Amino acid sequence: MNVKQSAVMSLPGIEVNAAADVRIERVTDAHSCVVIDDFLKDPQSVVAFAIENADAFSVPADSYPGLLFDVAEESMAEINRYVRSEMSRRFSFLRGGIKTAAYLSMATLQPDELSNLQRLCHTDPRERPDRRNYAGLVYLFEDEALGGTGFYRWKEQKLIEEATALELEDPKRASAFLQEHFATYRQPARYMTESNEIAELCLEIPARFNRFIFYSGDLPHSASISAPELLTEDFSRGRLTLNCFVSVRAR
Repeated sequence: MNVKQSAVMSLPGIEVNAAADVRIERVTDAHSCVVIDDFLKDPQSVVAFAIENADAFSVPADSYPGLLFDVAEESMAEINRYVRSEMSRRFSFLRGGIKTAAYLSMATLQPDELSNLQRLCHTDPRERPDRRNYAGLVYLFEDEALGGTGFYRWKEQKLIEEATALELEDPKRASAFLQEHFATYRQPARYMTESNEIAELCLEIPARFNRFIFYSGDLPHSASISAPELLTEDFSRGRLTLNCFVSVRAR
């Protein structure tokens, strides 16, 4: 799909259901994940926007395995306020100086189309070493078989850091390096959905329509897609999510 050239298109303002129940899921001793069901007041309006503006989504040049639409900051005003007021109390960061970005995202790639690192869990890159990353997403699809989100603990972090550096220089060298060190890379490509010799699965949050999760971007995570044959570019039934990324100052 090509990016629509009109820059005037904007997602309508998104409203949060302030009465939604909040629960905390422990991932590791150091990390938790907030889970909120029935998070948006009108999630169907976001899905309808994606369907109506499908040709505005594009395939990114970076690591996302599918289609993205850059959501304007003003559309995210209420979610950003919610993150500042509520998530800053549940995680240790300051309300001031928060920087945000948001995307509508839809995973579409089949396993044999994945890059070397798309086959792994990942952490979100920090804007600056002195800031921390958090991320949130809203599941906007009905078919829970499309998969939720898995959270992991590295077993071989240094080797993955080496592979990441190689990937930036030469993906073929990175592929050879990964095949040399990990049996996973000598097997048919797949999305990461369980523990392997590279990382241990600590917790999987199942997908549910209009469920919001919020977590540290420093925690290795991955879309838990065990049935990639269900992935599609049809926005009415594809794995559509609203993703927000938050760069904060530690408290």
